Amino acid sequence: MNTSEQELHQLFTSASMGQVAYRTWANQARKERRFNIARLFDALCAARGARAERAFAATRGVGTTAHNVDCALNGIIPIQVEMERITGTSDRSRDLLGRAAHAIAERRDMNATELGDLYVCVTCGETREGELVGACPGCGAVPESHKRFLAIEAMGTLGPHAIMHALEHTEATLRAMLSDVDDAILSCLGPDKEPSLKEVLGHLNDMNFVFCERATLILDTDNPQLSSAHPPKLQAAAHYRSRDIRAILQAFHDSRHECLMILRGLTSAAWHRGAEHVSYGHVNLLHQGNWMVQHERAHIIEMAQQRHDLLVACGKGELDAERCDLIGERINEGE
Repeated sequence: MNTSEQELHQLFTSASMGQVAYRTWANQARKERRFNIARLFDALCAARGARAERAFAATRGVGTTAHNVDCALNGIIPIQVEMERITGTSDRSRDLLGRAAHAIAERRDMNATELGDLYVCVTCGETREGELVGACPGCGAVPESHKRFLAIEAMGTLGPHAIMHALEHTEATLRAMLSDVDDAILSCLGPDKEPSLKEVLGHLNDMNFVFCERATLILDTDNPQLSSAHPPKLQAAAHYRSRDIRAILQAFHDSRHECLMILRGLTSAAWHRGAEHVSYGHVNLLHQGNWMVQHERAHIIEMAQQRHDLLVACGKGELDAERCDLIGERINEGE
């Protein structure tokens, strides 16, 4: 293997590992509700992926589909190469990550002034920030061949129909998850003192009020400033732990009904009414709807896992033995 081939294999290996690292870190950032930092990691993941693909193709690793299936079935044996750093490999990425480090030092997400819209060339991985103008300076690829990581899409790209569908079905999901569990389990803290299932349900109820307030403000005011204050933290829901589960579910039903009444029948123009957010800059009601859906989805997944672990620990794992996915395919991207 000559030097050029060795460099290609080295780039393929390091870029592939960097891609996995960035993707894993993006998932963790979302769990911590740091959505702009997650967006940055997603963009850097795409950049490393593009470089890995380009290097792999240059090593003659791609042939006809028949050839590729044969290689996949028989297994590719990697060539051992000397490794180099797998992340923070460019001046641009180190600059962006330095801004993220500054935000983390202040225990917050990056805000709109610290991270603009990001565009990644799918051919060579060149990353640009701000406005996408002209061909890629790295390889000459046209603007249309770039992948976008926009601040306004940081929460997702669901359309009005998908947002409404998800919000309408959350209550049924929660009732199916919690209806056959006794109060001792519903009130039990997690192994590392995580909030109980009752507290998480109460937190979702509190978030309904936050969303209603923001939606009303966006619909009734021209380009309002959304409060920079964080929504109610999960720890603030501790009082729900001593309440009856039926009362909490009823409270969620009432507050969700209020949300749906605000949103039902809105025109496309209404969904696109804008506001200014300290973390995301110019946003619209669609952005806030996606935020609500993604926030709930993350908590429901956590609740399902906590429920399962508690049932197993109590010797009641059979209650979960044949339970299907409660979220399923009810969210269709972009609808």
